[in-house]
Amino acid sequence: MTMSTETYADTLARLLLDTVGELPALPLPLTEAMGWRLAADLVTKHPSPRFDNSQMDGYGIGYANVAGGRFRVGPDVPAGTDPADIYHYGVNGYGHDTAVPIMTGAKIPEDVVAIIPVEQTDPPHFVATGEYVHLPSVEVGTFIRKTGSDLPAGTVLARESTVVDAALIAAAASQGIAELTVKARPKIAVIAGGDEVVAGRAPREAQIFDANTPLMRGFAQTHGMDIIATGSTTDELRDFQSEIDRLIRDHAPDIILTSGGISEGKYEVVRQLLERLEVSWVGKIQQQPGGPQGYGVYGRTPILALPGNPISTLVSLRMVIVPALWKAFRSGWAPVAVQTKVNSTVTGIRGKTQYRRAMIGLQGADLVAQLQGEASSHLLAQAVGSNALLEVPPLSRFKPGQTVTAHLFADATFDVAVKPLPRMQSQSVSEGRDTHGGQGKTAQVIIASTRAAAGTYEDEAGPQIVSWLRSKGYVTPNAVVVADHDLADTIAQLVSDDQEALPDVLITSGGTGISPTDQTVDVIGEILDVQLPHVMTAILLEGLKHTPNAALSRGIAGVVGNTFVATLPGSLGGVRDGMTVLDEMIDHIVDQIRGEDHQR
Repeated sequence: MTMSTETYADTLARLLLDTVGELPALPLPLTEAMGWRLAADLVTKHPSPRFDNSQMDGYGIGYANVAGGRFRVGPDVPAGTDPADIYHYGVNGYGHDTAVPIMTGAKIPEDVVAIIPVEQTDPPHFVATGEYVHLPSVEVGTFIRKTGSDLPAGTVLARESTVVDAALIAAAASQGIAELTVKARPKIAVIAGGDEVVAGRAPREAQIFDANTPLMRGFAQTHGMDIIATGSTTDELRDFQSEIDRLIRDHAPDIILTSGGISEGKYEVVRQLLERLEVSWVGKIQQQPGGPQGYGVYGRTPILALPGNPISTLVSLRMVIVPALWKAFRSGWAPVAVQTKVNSTVTGIRGKTQYRRAMIGLQGADLVAQLQGEASSHLLAQAVGSNALLEVPPLSRFKPGQTVTAHLFADATFDVAVKPLPRMQSQSVSEGRDTHGGQGKTAQVIIASTRAAAGTYEDEAGPQIVSWLRSKGYVTPNAVVVADHDLADTIAQLVSDDQEALPDVLITSGGTGISPTDQTVDVIGEILDVQLPHVMTAILLEGLKHTPNAALSRGIAGVVGNTFVATLPGSLGGVRDGMTVLDEMIDHIVDQIRGEDHQR
C-alpha cells in the first residue's frame, strides 16, 4: 500500500495509541517544567495582586488631598513592609495633611486613594520625614494596582495543554505553586548504525561517522521529544535484535525509533526484523526525501523505522514522527505550518510530494522562503540554517512571489537573511488568450514528439488541430511542440498558472502509445479532476473503422479545473479520428463545464 505523508502519520498515531496508550500525568518541579504542556487547568489560589499596591515610587495621599497643595511628609512605606505597622490608625490618624512616601510594589496604607510619582512633585525627589512637599492634583485610583486586577482567586491561570513558558512559571510562582502537573511524553530509545557507521572512534576506509544519532538527539531537544537511551547496530540481524532487547530490558522505552536499514538492500536489518513481526508494515510513502518507512510491534514495544540518509531522517522526523506523536499524546511540540512566498521557481516531481529545505525570513510584511541546497537526501551540509520544509506537491510549479506551505521547525525564527522577491510581471503559458470570463472560447494544442522538437521531423498534426479549433471559433495560438521527456514540465507550468487563465480546451497529440518514451497519458492522468472515458471510447471506435492499430492508443480525456482535456494519438489518422468525434461534442462539453445552457 502507498500512503501520503499525512495518512502515514495518522497510521502511526493509531499504532501508538493501541500499543503505548494514554500516558499518565507527570508532576514536575516548577523550574523543570519549561516547555512541557499542562495536564489540567491551572487555577489561582490567591488573587493577583494579593493586595492593593503602588505602581510607582511616589507619594500616597488621602481623599481630602487629591486637589493638590503643600503637605507634610510622613514615614516611608517600603515594599514588603505592612503599612499598618507604621500607620497604626491609617494615614488620616497620622495627620490629614500627610503625604506618604511609598515605593513600587508596597502595600497601600489605609486612607490612601492615589499615588503621585515622585518626579512630578516639588522637589522632584524624596525628602526627609517631617519636611514639606508640593503635590499636583490627581484623580482617585491613580497608580494603584487593585487586589485581583490581574486575576481573582479561583480563576483559570492557564488551560490544559498550555505550553509552560517563562511567564507561566512566574505566574505560578507568584501563587506559591512549586510543582506543575504536565502531560507525560513517551520515552523514546533510538538506534542508528550499520557496518558503515561508527561512533566514538575514527572510521576505517569506507566507513563514516554516525551523524543520525546526534541529529535525532538535537531534533528531540527542540521538538519536545524525550530520548532516554541510544543504541547502535551492525548489519547482522542478531546484533540488531540484541540491541533492541538490551534497550527494552535496561530502559523500558515506550517507543523505539530507528534510522536506516529499511530500504531494498541485502543488509537492511530493520526491514528483515519488521517483516518477521506479526504486526508490521514496510514500504514507501509518497514523499521525497524519506520515502522508505516501516513500523512493527516487538513484544509490546512499537518500532518506528526511518530511512538512513540524514536528510531523509530529518524530513521524516518533522513530517511523520512529530505529527504522529502530537496526534497520539498531545504532548511535546505541536506542528506549525505557515504560508510563505517563494523567491525562486520551485517545481514538483511526478507522484510524490517533495519537502525541500528552506530558510524563511521577513521581507517587510511578507514571509519569504528561499530554497536551501538541492533536493538529494545526502546533502546534509546544505541543510544547515534551514528553518522550514517547503511542501511541493506532485507536478506543481511555483513561480517567484507565489504562495507555498512551509512546515516550520520548532526553533524557527524569521531573522534570517533571504533574497528579496523579484519584481514580477504577470506571465503565463496562457498569456494573450481570452479567459473563461470573456465571450470567446479558447484552446491550446501541445504536441509531444521528441523528433519534432529536435527538428528531425516536421509536425503536421499540430497545424491541423489548430486549424480545426479556429474554424470552430476557438481562439488558439500555434501548437507548442515539446520532447516527450519535457511534457511533464510543460503541463506542470500550464496547470500551475492561475486556473482562471487556463484555456477552455487543451488538446495533446502524441505519446499515447505503449513505447517506453510515451508519457502523455501518465502525465495528463495525474492532473485530471474528472475523467471522461467514453469520449476516448468514441474516438477508439472511430479509429477501428480504419485500422486495428487504433486499439493500441491509451488515450485519456477529462476535466482539470474548467478545462476540457483530450489526448489524441500522434498519427495524422488518429488525429483525424479524434477531430471527427470531438467536432460534434466539443462545444457541448465546454458549455457544460461553463455551466451555460446548450442546444438539445
